[in-house]
Amino acid sequence: MIDVATGSGVAAWVVLLLAVAGAGLGALTGRTLARAGYRIESDEAGAPPRHWWWPAVELALLWALVGWRFGDFAGWAALPPYLLFAWLAVGLVWIDADVHRLPDGLVLPAYPALLVLVVIATAGLGDWSALVRALACLAGMYALYFVLAFVSPSSLGFGDVKLSGLIGLLLGWIGVGQAVVGLLAAFVVGGLIAVVMLVGQRVGLRSHIAFGPSMIAGAFVALVFEYHVLA
Repeated sequence: MIDVATGSGVAAWVVLLLAVAGAGLGALTGRTLARAGYRIESDEAGAPPRHWWWPAVELALLWALVGWRFGDFAGWAALPPYLLFAWLAVGLVWIDADVHRLPDGLVLPAYPALLVLVVIATAGLGDWSALVRALACLAGMYALYFVLAFVSPSSLGFGDVKLSGLIGLLLGWIGVGQAVVGLLAAFVVGGLIAVVMLVGQRVGLRSHIAFGPSMIAGAFVALVFEYHVLA
């Protein structure tokens, strides 16, 4: 059974403060992304996106969501890794939607950074089984996406595989159920996006659609909803 997650009960002003801070950082991030400095010679893309303001809206919403979900959980130690991932998500969604690539320069450094923050969060929680579960979900999701990319390289790239490990780490720290919801939600969101783009004639049946944004959307869906096994 899937239910709406229980928030941390943090004060509303904390959530609002995080939203404002997210909007400010998102605006700076959007202006940087609008310069398209991430593009490389092999990228095939048209004019770069110029709507620098939407990362501000997105990050404001994501930081508010993360604040509501975690707040002072584990002595506030659980908040930083999810705030960092939310900021990373904004950049990855923009870049993948533009050039269909998830840059190693963003994804790979996130592994040690998020791992350190998750270890700190685990220490604050005082339950080291959460770290073991997180690492197991990292490995499991990475392996699954690796197999899927090997079987269907036209649908998933290796950038998606590398991103899957980060998602597995963060969702697995909360629970295996969250990792399952995030995995399933990614494919549901991806399917819905494909249908909308096909109906709107934005793509054809053989067009490649960036899957990174769907994976990220699925991860945040898993922060809102929880999966419970019924006995």
